Amino acid sequence: MTTFHVQPDGRVLVRPDQSMTIATWLDTFKISKAAQKNIVLPSSIHPNRPFSVTLKRFDSPVWHEQEARIVYEDDTCLVAYKPAGSLVHDDGSGACTLEDGVNAYLARQGFPFRAKACHRLDVETCGLVLFCKIPFLQSFYDAQFRDQTIQKEYYLITQGRPKQNQQIVELAIARDRHDARKMIARPGGKEATTIFQTLRADGGFALLKARIVHGRKHQIRLHAAQSGFPIVNDPLYNPNKKHGVLLLQCFHLGFVSAQNKQKTDIEVGLDPSLARFAQVHMQGVPHLGQDVLDLENGF
Repeated sequence: MTTFHVQPDGRVLVRPDQSMTIATWLDTFKISKAAQKNIVLPSSIHPNRPFSVTLKRFDSPVWHEQEARIVYEDDTCLVAYKPAGSLVHDDGSGACTLEDGVNAYLARQGFPFRAKACHRLDVETCGLVLFCKIPFLQSFYDAQFRDQTIQKEYYLITQGRPKQNQQIVELAIARDRHDARKMIARPGGKEATTIFQTLRADGGFALLKARIVHGRKHQIRLHAAQSGFPIVNDPLYNPNKKHGVLLLQCFHLGFVSAQNKQKTDIEVGLDPSLARFAQVHMQGVPHLGQDVLDLENGF
């Protein structure tokens, strides 16, 4: 397996496990044409003989007083935890984003490259977000989202519950022409499938686990609402009175890391916002295999 090790000066030492042409190596790691123009490579690759990749230009991380919480990290990527109400990317408002927090962490570590998010979560949603740390590997991670090989699972608390313990919702999704903030279920829209599993139901509410087969905007929120069990506190798809933050959390990401091309599964426990609601309205917090997150003192 190929390993990557980033040097403080911005060189990337690569140790391959087999001989291959440069073209094959570029294809294996899905390095884009634009990225290829920005790197200097050796003329050949030999097994177990490290070689250096030099970037002609790159952006460095900028220090910021607020660092993100890092759940997983290797030399090629990291997974950070996004609180509800925060942005993943800059939207021009000047608000601190998760990407800012990740790069503040990397700046403190002396890491040379600015990391970029590989996907997004709605501003109201909390949970795990994957970042690429090496610029020329961005396409390697982006392709997993584009090809829908990434595994993403969510916890959510809903008003009402599915009719069955496991319910599969298949509704195509399109933009709502009458409200730019929302999506609608409409034939001819983009294909979308969500698998809901009931973990606990009590007091008119249900704690569900959702797995998405396609990653469309607002997919879980829309599918839950259209199926008769809208997410608690959803400002767009639940017309009932709101009592706090949206109770939707991405708790599991499964992806292939470029480091050794290993399947990597990252899971965290229930977010405190969901746990508090379950404690008050659902006769306690169910045991889900991991402790409730402690966002004050780390994980």
